[in-house]
Amino acid sequence: MLLLLVLLLSLTAPSQEPNQKPETRDQRPSLAPGGISDRLACAADAKQGYSVFLPSAYSTARRWPVVYFLDARGNAKVPLERFRAAAEQLGFVLVSSYNSRSDTKDDPNTPALRAMWRDAHERLALDDRRGYLSGFSGGARASVAMALQAPSAIAGVVGCGAGFADQDAPVKSLAFPYFGTVGERDMNYYEMRALDEKLAKAKAAYRIGVFQGGHEWPPEVLAREALVFLEVRAMKDGLRPRDDALAARFYREDLDRAKAYEQAGRPDAALARLRHAVRDFDGLCDVAEARSDADRLDRSGDASRLEKEARKRDDQDRGQLHRISATLSKSLGEADPPVAAVLANELGVPALRRRAASDDANDRLSAARIIANLRAQTGFYLPEAFLERGDLTRARLVLGVAAAINPEDPAGDYNLACASARSGDVPLALKDLDRAVAKGFKNLAAIDDDPDFERIRADPRFQKWLRDARTGS
Repeated sequence: MLLLLVLLLSLTAPSQEPNQKPETRDQRPSLAPGGISDRLACAADAKQGYSVFLPSAYSTARRWPVVYFLDARGNAKVPLERFRAAAEQLGFVLVSSYNSRSDTKDDPNTPALRAMWRDAHERLALDDRRGYLSGFSGGARASVAMALQAPSAIAGVVGCGAGFADQDAPVKSLAFPYFGTVGERDMNYYEMRALDEKLAKAKAAYRIGVFQGGHEWPPEVLAREALVFLEVRAMKDGLRPRDDALAARFYREDLDRAKAYEQAGRPDAALARLRHAVRDFDGLCDVAEARSDADRLDRSGDASRLEKEARKRDDQDRGQLHRISATLSKSLGEADPPVAAVLANELGVPALRRRAASDDANDRLSAARIIANLRAQTGFYLPEAFLERGDLTRARLVLGVAAAINPEDPAGDYNLACASARSGDVPLALKDLDRAVAKGFKNLAAIDDDPDFERIRADPRFQKWLRDARTGS
């Protein structure tokens, strides 16, 4: 599929399928500039859908840069809402798929990108040299993988919440600019930190922005930084006309942010910002001020000290994650594994919960990241693997560990009910649902649409439980 993508995306115009009647732009419904046109069906494949944001100034009189988005769950409008303000200001078209997915056995992202790429080119006046990819979580990894396979067709990548699909991918010869984002409580935070160091050593054209949040698309302010970065790199690479005034304004924004970091006691962040400014704007404007300020901060030693302390914390956290993984592997491999409460204690869940409420910000963040990793493994990846093997006992065991991370949250018991239902155990699923309701679960409509309950949906016991839950009896 990736080789096919190389062939398709290297073309400057979409080709027609055999026996397909060509359709001109005039025959397609027009899209309104200044807003989001939602749930558009691709002409060549109606199963593929996407949404589009057009800036208010959009017209067919010129060609526009475009960012294609791959959300991990096909939530097409989420990235459009995060990036639309910046796209409006900077003049980007945004196109986002409803068919992109993460954590699937097949590859839905290549056909999703292929379909919306071709359809958007049929509908809109797009700059063939400035087609960018952006994805979240697994969509971020897919975006990088596609760009590595088709560097001549993809001008850059904005990867959010995850790094490269291939951790050993060479970065010294990275043929496209890369902007990464990650929340400070994201389960993939350590991966993005390591990628930052790797790209810095390779002197690649990149930036990685960290924001206050978890595993999610970046906030609007960081979305704007990503598009600004793409604009600046396009000027440097000759993909758009040079604009000295615009470059100078963006450069000044970097200097102002560096100054704000320094005033807030973050010389390490200030130094990183200044180094990026020197690299990105050198040749577009005079970078003497950024270079001088970077040299001053470097000589002081404070930035280096803070960065060493951060790397030490990262190493300690990675060590704890390794020990957690080893404990999980050992316990789950036993013929008679411990119950969830015992395993949660062995994994250090109570201590992690206490650290997550610590007065020390660094300790609090470390605990939050480790918990996010543990929750992802025990709340999704491991139970999915066990359920596929028909091992409900171990699926419930790891889901019980995930529930112990936040025992007051009814989501833990609801997820246990989903696992029981998928295995066809009606009495156990109903007990799990009873506990979820007792803890405050009220979204009964979600059960109606949840495919996890399909196996037991027709069972009279399940139907009675739903009726009683709705009537409060």
